[in-house]
Amino acid sequence: MEKTERYYQEYASHRHVSRRGLFRAFVTASRKVAPRPDALPPWPLPPGAVTTVQFFSLCDKCQQCIQACPMGVLISQQDGYPQLAIEYAGCDGCAGCIQACATGALQPQARFDTRLRPVFTDTCIHGSRGCERCVEVCPQRACVIGDARLPDADADCCNGCGECLVQCDRQAVTLHPVR
Repeated sequence: MEKTERYYQEYASHRHVSRRGLFRAFVTASRKVAPRPDALPPWPLPPGAVTTVQFFSLCDKCQQCIQACPMGVLISQQDGYPQLAIEYAGCDGCAGCIQACATGALQPQARFDTRLRPVFTDTCIHGSRGCERCVEVCPQRACVIGDARLPDADADCCNGCGECLVQCDRQAVTLHPVR
């Protein structure tokens, strides 16, 4: 929720607010906080994104990368920035988005990586029925069955394509960002 002047007027009319508290609210509401250089982005950025701070300063929200994605895994975030949304299709690393970026916010990579890694939850049925679908579909062969008879991903081999997430019919896979 965006806190506008009307919000503060309504808030002040319904509750007692000290002058100091009201002043503090106005000062902090108008302050934009830039992301730290080492901070993870607030949502998954497209493949080839430069550091978080550089990305948000270079990206002009032109939507060219979104239009260039043949898999349809790039969508427009509510602020207009591109977001990697691996839900119904995996990212195949075609680099169409990188080639379409004229601002330099997306750069070619030596090794394709979305900077997302799968985490397998306990809703996985492998321990009871032996599905192994994630192992079969992983193009990097990064998904393996661990000692606990549950899938695990080798973070060094994994490129974050998301095929394991797309193919899991139990929603036992989530993708988490890594540095």
